[in-house]
Amino acid sequence: NALLLKNITSSTFLLILFSIANGVIAAIVADLMELSLNLPDASVDLILISSISAFFSALFMIPATVLLAIGSYRWGWNPDNLTAPLITLFGDLVTLPLVFVAADVVILMDMALKFYGLILIFASTVLLFAASRSETGLRIIRESLIVLSFCTVLQFGAGIILGGELEKFITIAGLLTIVPAFLEDGGAMGGILAARFASMLHLGILEPRIKPQKDVLLNFGAMHVISLPIFLLVGVIGYMVNVGLSLPTIPPVEMVFVTIFAGQLLMLLIDVMSYYFSVLSFKKGFDPDNVGIPLITSFMDVLGTACYVISLKVFQII
Repeated sequence: NALLLKNITSSTFLLILFSIANGVIAAIVADLMELSLNLPDASVDLILISSISAFFSALFMIPATVLLAIGSYRWGWNPDNLTAPLITLFGDLVTLPLVFVAADVVILMDMALKFYGLILIFASTVLLFAASRSETGLRIIRESLIVLSFCTVLQFGAGIILGGELEKFITIAGLLTIVPAFLEDGGAMGGILAARFASMLHLGILEPRIKPQKDVLLNFGAMHVISLPIFLLVGVIGYMVNVGLSLPTIPPVEMVFVTIFAGQLLMLLIDVMSYYFSVLSFKKGFDPDNVGIPLITSFMDVLGTACYVISLKVFQII
């Protein structure tokens, strides 16, 4: 229907717009960190890589999001418990391979083809914005622009943190295999909490108060309990993958302790962020659905990486 179409067009517009921004910022950050990209024109190539992978991921992600939200509701499940974790999982599984495919394609393109590609991307962005011009579409864009602008800059913090410890991670390469799963699971649990608090606020079940009420604390406790076996599995499966790939790694017991400690530390931060992002945005007249999940998933890249590095240092591994 019209409402759903406005959500889709405005979301796709934001996706392509911030993909362009990601490419520009990635080139700037790489230059500041003196990382040799070996690309003739890093900015153009990174914009194309980011935008092409985003566009093709949207062809899968947007229908999957709609079907998952509607389907879970029809099957009697709470969409807040399914949509955020599964979409973040699908996003990693779909988008990361597409980034590599897009990179291979762009590097083989000549400059003229890249130029036409940029024109097509910018023209698509303008057309998507025109299709989003409605009260609903413009509200989504207006509120999300503020949040996503902050998130775009923030997300590069994870790369900077890992870049600072790059030599140590290369020495024990198996430590890097844990990072995607650890961040994805942290983001999924943060997304669940943020989605639940947003729904509770919309339904009037949750009062937007600075001091969390009992229901909020019960949600915190439940997620901490759930996170224990989840982060334990991250450590166990990560170790098994490292052994299977013959990567240098650490003993399995240490791997499990590192992921559990880092996970519980991260969950404390998630508790605070999921509640106060939702409550404060609601009190300021913003839709918490446009604020909570994007902020948490963006902070997750930085804070999750930081918690992982802190845990590795606590156990004197790096």
